[in-house]
Amino acid sequence: MEYVTKKCPICGHEFVVLENVEKKAIYCTLKCLSAAQGKVKRGKVSSFMSV
Repeated sequence: MEYVTKKCPICGHEFVVLENVEKKAIYCTLKCLSAAQGKVKRGKVSSFMSV
């Protein structure tokens, strides 16, 4: 298994994913995915999501 480093377009953090799912893994967390979809406003994030 090979891993690659990607950069999240929402928050700018780097994260590691498997090479074979590199094109599908765009965001580092569900928080960033939700932000990209416009469902999360700043400061209103569920308590189960880490920052």
